[in-house]
Formats: sequence, C-alpha cells, structure tokens
Amino acid sequence: MSETTKKDIYGALSEPFPQEMERTLNKGGTNLTYIPVSEVINRLNKVLGADSWSFVVLRCERDAIDPDFVVAHVRIEYRASESTLVSRDGIGGQKIKRTKQGAIVDLGDEFKGAISDALKKAAQTMGVGLYLARSDEAIEIEQAMDAPVDESVQIWDNFVSLSKGLDESKRSQLNEFWAKISNNAPKPRKSSDASIDQLNELQAEAVRLSFEK
Repeated sequence: MSETTKKDIYGALSEPFPQEMERTLNKGGTNLTYIPVSEVINRLNKVLGADSWSFVVLRCERDAIDPDFVVAHVRIEYRASESTLVSRDGIGGQKIKRTKQGAIVDLGDEFKGAISDALKKAAQTMGVGLYLARSDEAIEIEQAMDAPVDESVQIWDNFVSLSKGLDESKRSQLNEFWAKISNNAPKPRKSSDASIDQLNELQAEAVRLSFEK
C-alpha cells in the first residue's frame, strides 16, 4: 500500500462524525461524547470494505478483581493487501447493572456492551472517533503543524537565523548587499518587506558570509 493510500484511508477513518450521530453519556458527573458502535462499524465497512476487515473477541469475562465489571479484549484485523495484515487491539469494560434488590438485570447485555466498547477502542487506534478522546489543545497544535507554511516567512526565518550568527563586520556587508539589490530601500524588518527573489538572495549571501573566513 502506498503512503498516499495510507493517508487517504486514515483521513477517511478519522473524519469527524456528523453531530447528529454523536451521543452523550454522563459518567461520574462528566458528560462524555461517544459514537454508537453501529456507526463505528459502518465507517469501517465504508472505508475498508466489509469483506476486508473483521474482529475477533479474544477475551470477555467478569473481572477477577471486581466481578461487578465485565472486561473484553477485541482485535480488529484489516487485510490491507495480499501480504499485509493490519491488526489493532482494544480493551473495553462494562459495569454490571443490578436491581435495588441486588439481582443482575441482564448479564448478556453487559457482555455485549463490553465487547462494543473494546471494538470502539480498537477502531479508535485506527482513527475512528479519535478526535473525541483528544484535547482541543492537541488538535489545534496538529492543525497548526499541518497548515501550509508561507514560503516567504520560511525563507525569512532562515535568513534571520543565519544573520544572527554573523559578526558586526559581516552584518555590515550584508546591509551593503541589501542596499545594492534593493536600490537602497529601507532594511527589511519582516518577510513582507522583500520579494521572494530578494529573500532568497539575502539568504544565499548570509550563507556565503557565514562560511567566509
């Protein structure tokens, strides 16, 4: 599978769900947003192909330490190509509901819930609904990193970094070089004060001076 294809698949898997598909659960006094397992499965079917992925329940049992919880271990397997099998594991749990008299309401539902939770956790490692588990700050940082960088700003930053390493004599030479190529225009203070060609020339001259003995 090519890198482009991998990015396309991850992008499709990690695409945020429409708000009408999201559900809210109050847990410990905190409202948590989640995606129903049916929508997670539908996303995997659409992006990966219903015949290209599957999941297996490796373990689903009442917890040995706290029997009031059911714990499940699920593995998703995706046949990316004839020679590539991608697998992702997820661990999920469900608290057993009881009546006021202490009787278990429906143990089967709790096993089903634990498996669904584990399946969603495994799918999350592939990008499905991952945005719901990440902080707003982390998402903003990633978006900033992925945003295209203005070429002039990048060149300017490189030039400034290089010029800071020059001594007074070489900075003076750099100023004279700028006056020559700009017809005595004021010294640039930011990237927008010069054209891309001028910035490239400044950067090249700063590099030359930095190696000059």
